[in-house]
Amino acid sequence: MATTGTVQGNKVGIYVDDTLIACATSATLDLTTNLVDSTCKDNNGQEQVSPGQKSWSMGLDGNLAFDSSYGWSDLVAAWESATLLTVKWGTDETGDENYSGSAYIDSLNASAPLNEITTYTVNFRGTGTLTVGTNP
Repeated sequence: MATTGTVQGNKVGIYVDDTLIACATSATLDLTTNLVDSTCKDNNGQEQVSPGQKSWSMGLDGNLAFDSSYGWSDLVAAWESATLLTVKWGTDETGDENYSGSAYIDSLNASAPLNEITTYTVNFRGTGTLTVGTNP
């Protein structure tokens, strides 16, 4: 049954080939439209813009665990081989909306501060159309 009301952040994750990235602490979806300046002198100094190129990306922060079902080590391997991944942002709840597409890893960072948990961030840069779907 689809989630009703406000969606709790703990339910939303990023999936690679339908496998949830383990031990995540946040998951973001960014949609961007580059605006093209179409201002003319006869606009009396008022800026005019038109929509141009669209892009999308997904980002994730997580706690590093070498033994996770899908995590840091898998992401490093995908980055190293420049693998085109199928990524999905959403919940695993039947009937919920999700957003998916093909993407490459364009950044992957780890941080290991003194007396704290080792964390990492990954950013997936979409190539092509982002698809809106519904979980089966």
